[in-house]
Amino acid sequence: MDARARGWAGLVLLLTTTTANAQELVWRPSNEVAPKATTVMPAVTLSRPQPLADSVPSISVSSNVAPIVRAQSGDPPPPPPFTGGPGAPPVGAPIGPFTGPTPYNCGQVNSNADLGFWSNLGQMFKRCWGDTTGAIGGLTQPGQGRNAFQSDHTLDFFASPVTNPFYTVDPRALTEIKPLFIWQHTPSSNPYWNGGDNYFAGLTGSVAFTPWLSLTVNKLGFTWINPHNGAPVGIGNHSGFSEVHLGPKVTFIRDCNTGTAAAFGLVFEIPVGSSGALQDTGNLSLRPYFSIAQAFGRSQYGTFGFMNTTGYDLGVDNRRNDFLFSNFHLDYDIANKHVFYPLIELNWILYPQNGGARDFGFGGGDLFNFGSNGTAGHDELTLAAGFRWKPFPERYRENVQFGLAGQLNVLGNHGNGRHLDTFRLTADVIFRY
Repeated sequence: MDARARGWAGLVLLLTTTTANAQELVWRPSNEVAPKATTVMPAVTLSRPQPLADSVPSISVSSNVAPIVRAQSGDPPPPPPFTGGPGAPPVGAPIGPFTGPTPYNCGQVNSNADLGFWSNLGQMFKRCWGDTTGAIGGLTQPGQGRNAFQSDHTLDFFASPVTNPFYTVDPRALTEIKPLFIWQHTPSSNPYWNGGDNYFAGLTGSVAFTPWLSLTVNKLGFTWINPHNGAPVGIGNHSGFSEVHLGPKVTFIRDCNTGTAAAFGLVFEIPVGSSGALQDTGNLSLRPYFSIAQAFGRSQYGTFGFMNTTGYDLGVDNRRNDFLFSNFHLDYDIANKHVFYPLIELNWILYPQNGGARDFGFGGGDLFNFGSNGTAGHDELTLAAGFRWKPFPERYRENVQFGLAGQLNVLGNHGNGRHLDTFRLTADVIFRY
């Protein structure tokens, strides 16, 4: 009982001595006495919203009240000028106009696919294929900022080669006609020509369907042969129609920022010429080739231009001669004016096997395919010097060009008559669209 009494007493003591603190929603001083409520507020209920227009008192505006003007803060001050790194021009220095080619005019597409060598090469092949397949449905349609059949003028700073014109190919897609004349003087030790002469008068040309696809006519014209001192039977003074060489060419690189162009093609050599001028050997030859051009060494004095065409001439029968060839061209654009280009050219031919048409024992180079026996392992090398000249004003500079070069045999095989070149002169005129 004592324990129960003590518990009840503790409970009563706890209830009488414990206090609770609370805070009102609206603050007021602690010494303020809250007024006694005199009225009972109605309970809050939800109902449909009612407009307040009727209950809003009208406000009269006096005409003497000044208008309210809304202003805007001024523009922030400009940032300090960028001084750049050590190589930056001084602030305020005049900047000349941009005269170089733009990537768009070069045919480049603004995409990440142009980053890196292999992806760049793949993108070029892709654009080349798209242009080529698109050209099939409309070969005469203009495109990419050019007229129908117009040459690709994004790389006009190059100069086309002069010598060995039937086997040296400019990699650019061009529309042009090139009349040319070749005079070849033969060695006196040659048992068939004995110091005689050969001539060619005709033309080469090409038609550009797109900046990537063109058709080349590599040889079209007439050939004269003029051997001396009683040549063997069947070899005499004759003239007649030459073989016809033509075929497609695909330019898969045309980059004016790096000064690079490259192409591959296939030439069909059709021996439909005169038998007296030795232009009818065998049935047909196929000539796949690769051509490249590169500009380099630019300075205030000029820029070097390099071109090479390498290929293999393959007869479809055993009568014509097969041969490997590589032609090199190097010129110098004096003062970067694109007017006068002194040049040197090196032309090489290697005969890996014999032909079966004639027993000459030597080849005919780029003028003849004799189909000769005794040529296996025999090679020819000539060196030429000359110029390419573009004399007209800048607007018409590419339209008319002149070329002239003299060519010499640099091997000792002319002493045994296993060559037709002692000296050669090549002259041409290019009419380019």
